[in-house]
Amino acid sequence: MESREMYDEINALVGAVAKALDTSEMEVITAIEQGRLGMEMRTDEEGRNYVHVSFDERVVRVYQGAIFREGDRPDEPAADEDCGGGGCSCGH
Repeated sequence: MESREMYDEINALVGAVAKALDTSEMEVITAIEQGRLGMEMRTDEEGRNYVHVSFDERVVRVYQGAIFREGDRPDEPAADEDCGGGGCSCGH
């Protein structure tokens, strides 16, 4: 069993960022190490917390249960999301 603090949470975040950017977890880790990927905790205009991710020229918002890419409407989940329209914190 892993004993490092917040290991599971960080692993889940890396996985969500990889999905949001349509890339691999290893690419996300490499981009972080190279300073090409930035993450910042933010709150949207409706008070929902999310992680603002910038990677090269791309920007995405990663909410718990939803991912928004540039061009997505903030009140709709991205087309490939599987939040099921309720029960998560993405506002549905």
